[in-house]
Amino acid sequence: MRGLLVNGFKVLVTLAIVVAIVFAVKSQWSEVKNTITELNWWTLAASSVFIFLGMGAAVRAWQHALGALEQPIPAFDAARAYLVGQLGKYLPGSVWAFVLQTELVRRAGVSRAAGFVAVLVTVGLSTTSALVVGLFGLPALFEVSTAAAVGVIILVPIALVCAYPPVLTRLVNLALKLLRRTPLHKPLTMHKIALALGWCAASWVLYGIQLWLLASSSAGFEIRGLVQCIGALALGMCAGVLVFVVPSGIGVREAVIVAALSPFMDAGVALGLALASRLLFTLCEVFAGVVAALSGSRGLRNALVHERSRVPDPTKA
Repeated sequence: MRGLLVNGFKVLVTLAIVVAIVFAVKSQWSEVKNTITELNWWTLAASSVFIFLGMGAAVRAWQHALGALEQPIPAFDAARAYLVGQLGKYLPGSVWAFVLQTELVRRAGVSRAAGFVAVLVTVGLSTTSALVVGLFGLPALFEVSTAAAVGVIILVPIALVCAYPPVLTRLVNLALKLLRRTPLHKPLTMHKIALALGWCAASWVLYGIQLWLLASSSAGFEIRGLVQCIGALALGMCAGVLVFVVPSGIGVREAVIVAALSPFMDAGVALGLALASRLLFTLCEVFAGVVAALSGSRGLRNALVHERSRVPDPTKA
């Protein structure tokens, strides 16, 4: 009976995600179809490539965070847990993505408590890197809200202190204590945390480049615009995660992006590009998540991953 209930819950969650994604794509398409049809195909293709590259960097950050917590897993398993889990953010409340990632990483041998702490560490490092990279977008944020811009300036040093390995080790051990789990056997090292933080920052830069490519179709290729796009997208997506009451932070990201693009183009065009960027993200995340989910079969996994990471065949035991 318990197994039936668990399987039934999984089916309901899957159906809810599918319905939420279909609704999101449908609503976004009706708002951006004119903008999308006016963009060059190579612009859309290049932007999509940078979104996939950004997701790859985010997966590497997630993998390094797990390794720093003494829970190393193969890149294949890290990608599957991260990419499939990301689909949960289309449900109301961004926490669903974190819940799914915690559950999916258990299949790679990581305990639920360790997986949950790894999610918290990854979110913390991602937020820290977003705030630092987002300093490039402060002029745009001041246009949206002076209080928010000042808040970012105040939060940056606090986030960097929390990301410092000795401090982060204490925070992780506190979380493990609250979960009634044993603390880390060894303190977090600067090397592993720096790798995770660096890959997080790389993902924000890559995501910002995709927005710049879209904006360049209307405003031209300007370095100042590139810097603004990188900073604004980092802040916008970070704020979208923190404002978890709406699916995937809808509306929060767009406000910051429009402010960043407004010096280069009309506000209406900027809004259309911001929504087009969100639609591209949705399509790319869905594609990556579906491919990652389908890769769960033993045969496909063994055909793709290194021999040391393959699933053993019980018939040959």
